[in-house]
Amino acid sequence: MKKIQLLIAVPSAILLFLSLFLNYKTGLFISMGGVFVSFIIRQIRLQKYSYMLGHPDRHFGRFSNDNSIDPLEQAETYEIDFERERDRNK
Repeated sequence: MKKIQLLIAVPSAILLFLSLFLNYKTGLFISMGGVFVSFIIRQIRLQKYSYMLGHPDRHFGRFSNDNSIDPLEQAETYEIDFERERDRNK
């Protein structure tokens, strides 16, 4: 899913900048559509981490705190920590 997002977003971003530079309206609309689709894919990826990405006070002490900028990367780290904790408690 991450690779699909990347394959859509990178060419769309390049086309967006070229369209803005060359004042090409058709390319602008196509690239904005591609960027929009890549954002939708990102939201689909974030959906399964919605509980972990909530307010920190809701799950204080359950997950490790990572100073990563990307919340999705941080949520994936939380999921790994959660699975380790679950395995230890078995």
